[in-house]
Amino acid sequence: MSRQMMERSGDLFVGINEAAEPNNLSDLEKKHIPFIDAPETVTKGEYFDIRVEVGRLLAHQNEYQHFIQFLDLYADDAFLTRVDFMAGRSCPKATFCVSLHHPAKELRAYAHCNLHGTWLGRKAVSVTE
Repeated sequence: MSRQMMERSGDLFVGINEAAEPNNLSDLEKKHIPFIDAPETVTKGEYFDIRVEVGRLLAHQNEYQHFIQFLDLYADDAFLTRVDFMAGRSCPKATFCVSLHHPAKELRAYAHCNLHGTWLGRKAVSVTE
């Protein structure tokens, strides 16, 4: 959801939130958008690591009243995996070891904050034979 849409609706739980201007992030975006570290090119069927981190640019709270509940990882529209976090006990960072068996153009990470909804991070990927 763009910043303009958030201002109009006032509800971060309507839709998926992502950066309105990726080169000019607000503090809310810095705290919530998941950052993906992964190779740009991977070989079909071979395992590789993907690291996802929420709050890289500005730390996200990790309190019982306000925390990141989970991260979902997709390759395009194909679900890959999920990790759940416990408030006050685990930080919103994860490394996944996955393999892709289909052509994909984009890795997507969805982070869900209990107070500010679901946020999307993207990274281009190319799957080679």
